[in-house]
Amino acid sequence: MQNSVPKHYLWAVGEGIKACKPGDLIAGRYLLKRDRLLVDTQPEQLPEMPEEIPSSIAPYLRLFAYQLHVPQVYGLVSSQLSKLSGDIWLLENAPILKVTESLMPELADSWKGAAAMRQLNWLWQIAQLWQPCIAQGVASTLLTPELLRVSGQLVRFLELQPDRKPPSLSQLGKLWQQWLEDAHPAIANFLRQLCQQMVAGQVRHGEQLMGQLDKALAKCGRFYDRTVEIATGTDVGRARAHNEDACYPPGGTVFAGIPGSEACAIVCDGIGGQDGGEVASELAIDVLREKLQQMPLHQANWDPKSLTSKLERAACAANDKIAGRNDTERRQGRQRMGTTLVMALAHIHELYVAHVGDSRAYWITRTGCYQVTLDDDVACREVRLGYSLYRDALEQVAAGALIQALGITSSNTLHPTVQRFPVDEDCVLLLCSDGLSDKDRVEQCWEEEILPILDGSISVPKARDRLIEIANTRNGHDNVTVAVIHCQAHLREEGNTLTELSVAPLDVPIEQIADSEDMPTDLRDSPSLSSQERTQLVQPPDKGKSPFSLLLKIVFLLGLGGVFAYFFIPPVGRAIDTAGESLFGKRGLINPTNGPGKTVESLPSPVKSLEKGSFVEIKSSAVGEAGNEGDRLDLRGTIGGLTVKGTVPAGSILQVTNKQLTPQGNWLELKVCSIPEIVRSNSPKPKSNKDFSIVSKPAVIPSPAAASPSPSPAATSPSPSPAEKPTAPAESRNLPAGEIGWIQEQDAVSKVAANAAPNPTQQGKCAVGSDSNPNAN
Repeated sequence: MQNSVPKHYLWAVGEGIKACKPGDLIAGRYLLKRDRLLVDTQPEQLPEMPEEIPSSIAPYLRLFAYQLHVPQVYGLVSSQLSKLSGDIWLLENAPILKVTESLMPELADSWKGAAAMRQLNWLWQIAQLWQPCIAQGVASTLLTPELLRVSGQLVRFLELQPDRKPPSLSQLGKLWQQWLEDAHPAIANFLRQLCQQMVAGQVRHGEQLMGQLDKALAKCGRFYDRTVEIATGTDVGRARAHNEDACYPPGGTVFAGIPGSEACAIVCDGIGGQDGGEVASELAIDVLREKLQQMPLHQANWDPKSLTSKLERAACAANDKIAGRNDTERRQGRQRMGTTLVMALAHIHELYVAHVGDSRAYWITRTGCYQVTLDDDVACREVRLGYSLYRDALEQVAAGALIQALGITSSNTLHPTVQRFPVDEDCVLLLCSDGLSDKDRVEQCWEEEILPILDGSISVPKARDRLIEIANTRNGHDNVTVAVIHCQAHLREEGNTLTELSVAPLDVPIEQIADSEDMPTDLRDSPSLSSQERTQLVQPPDKGKSPFSLLLKIVFLLGLGGVFAYFFIPPVGRAIDTAGESLFGKRGLINPTNGPGKTVESLPSPVKSLEKGSFVEIKSSAVGEAGNEGDRLDLRGTIGGLTVKGTVPAGSILQVTNKQLTPQGNWLELKVCSIPEIVRSNSPKPKSNKDFSIVSKPAVIPSPAAASPSPSPAATSPSPSPAEKPTAPAESRNLPAGEIGWIQEQDAVSKVAANAAPNPTQQGKCAVGSDSNPNAN
């Protein structure tokens, strides 16, 4: 369950702060230390909360999942109460050094002298944040050096800067070019070329930029020696009769080795009472261990996208195993067992963290303690949707109730979060159930109990034992389970003398290269070259001597001759026309399954992603079968919502009106432009309902911390059984034209054809009022 964490040091934004001077006590509690740095002298009191969230503040809330980098809104000092010229918004988790009461250094100032992998890591984080910031209209933050601060290997924003117009990666490349002079020699040539490609427009997406930086990070990481030590433990606690938690490696054991499939830790907090929660947590660990053993985790197979997807599927497999057990035992409602999950895996130079529920992961370095997971509870959902500030959301009824856990419903409605973190220094990753994390115990004790691991003054098993003792003595209301993971990364001696790193070529489409032939695009990683040798730019071959070029010339001449013969030699033209009619119908290619004389439309290329503003048509598996059960889209009321708002049948035209990136993947907002006439005539109009609490809130699952000691934890509403899967209400089964709903992009692309061509009337209807959806982000 999430809890409010008092943050004494705050950063102020807004017009009202401009008139204040150091030493002023604002609103009777906020002491201005310097510039816009404040100290809250009454952190035990809730700050003032706004009645409405202004558009300038909403991006902070919707980027809540990126709290490692983005400060969050602490509260408000309104002009009415403070008698200032304008409002003041207070930000917590800003990059502030509490010891010196000053800001953390700018990335540009820390750049010079930093290790090669550290520099790449900073750029990789910026690339990771590019698309989310673009989606929220604040990507200009990444182009403003004074707003980019660093805390060790972590990039942190001072505040968000709204975009006047959407910036481009070309502008980001120009900023990075300013840092080339002080780039580490091992990556200077690679970074120079990458910036050139960004400026030239060859790198067009944040994901493409991340991929190139990933390759460079992987190669830098090979020059580090890495070890992993894991100690786990679980305890029934002081108030419970039995332990529903489980962990891997088994409690009380210690693992020491190198990154790989065995360098894994899992913590599960069971839900469902005796003979329920403990069974679910053990089942989850068994399935996850089996799936990990099937993954070829060695350096030659390193593929971060593939591994991320595999970890997501492993969590879904564990979910289905528990859900199947629930179905077999006919468990319904609150009797359905489930479990939370937080899992960490050390693989080559990265840490992967998978998460479902409210068990947490904390990342501890010499510069701070950072919560890297976001609880899947009602309070966090309200913030991520932009509905309320976090502290305000915590005051709501059932704020800590879970919105998802393993085993409660089908995997169709489960969205595991998988994050990855390049590691270039020693660190500790703590996984724990809410028996420890409740009441901010980790934030209170990390400096005394966990940080000493990094200098060797306390062992990993000793730290584990102390954390369990703290949970039992200072909390004590629940079972407690912890996994302490100590990762060490030391640059080998030959790594210190590395002069330049050879990196893989940028994956650029051929047509993009043709647009800029003078731009070098290839950094070859030849196995015949030593890693210390300078990277050579491979120049295009002499076109006059290339066999491929000669072949192209021959094909061109033959084609030119064929065109000449077609138009100027009538018998040849008639023969070509006759042959064409025998192979092609009037429209499209012959469908071999339909036989001669039956033709179908030429199929569009497979859809991989959908962009805002594009039109799509829902495909049908057979001509004339609009409304087939499998040929439809189920649209939801909100991002991540479980309740289906309604369905749209095959043959319908929709427009992508919004695209939102979340840790669970891309979500699309689709507006119905038209539906088939036969469906429209049979579909009743849905009732208008703008109340989010009714339309889109899924059934909530009680947090064990909030439950009574009874075997069956309390819940604000019963958890859905498989027979009670979220479905659209009967009266709104088919959505009419003009309705808007959300769907995950990966669920949509397999059922739609992109670049659909709506008629002018449909296009006009979709264009009008496309931003009027009350639930749009």
